[in-house]
Amino acid sequence: MTVWKQRFYRWNYFFVTGMYYDLMYILFDWKLGWWEIGAKIFVFQEIYETLLYLLAPFVIPISFATRPVFATQIYIATISMYALNALLFNYIHLRSRKEMITLKTFFYYNCFKWVLSFINIASCYYAIWTYATYFAKRHPKVIEDDKAVEIVLQMEEKEALVSDQGEIDDLNELMYKIAKPVVAGGRRHSVITAKTVPVTRKF
Repeated sequence: MTVWKQRFYRWNYFFVTGMYYDLMYILFDWKLGWWEIGAKIFVFQEIYETLLYLLAPFVIPISFATRPVFATQIYIATISMYALNALLFNYIHLRSRKEMITLKTFFYYNCFKWVLSFINIASCYYAIWTYATYFAKRHPKVIEDDKAVEIVLQMEEKEALVSDQGEIDDLNELMYKIAKPVVAGGRRHSVITAKTVPVTRKF
């Protein structure tokens, strides 16, 4: 799976489905003490980012239609902030690890970031549409689904057969050890079968 498909089909589902749980966590969960402040800031950042994705199809066209100069300045400032962040990461962190990359890659990085933003927006709406179509239909419980119940019964029967077969194998092994001839001191002792209890001795 490519980066585009992974971001579209998987990654942003966590943002859309987690908005309710993240909000409940921010408001009602205080189990970490003072550490909750930092945790709630990061969780709020996820909610804020998801809201930006959901409002982008409406805010961006309206912004460029009403105030195109200001919207362009904000857009350029945002791209510059991402580029500055990448440059600092390259010249400080990657340079210390001797893993610096060339400046040519920053051009591809900006293009990649631009396309990825639209994929994030489309992914959020795709997640909403997918969950809406799924929960619009009633799905039976496990005990109400005939196929699921049949599969469970088949698994139980297989487990019972396996356990019975294991007991039979153990019994056969024991019977084989009992019926196996043993030669000791010139005498031959043998048991014919477990059902025919009498023991024959030949001297």
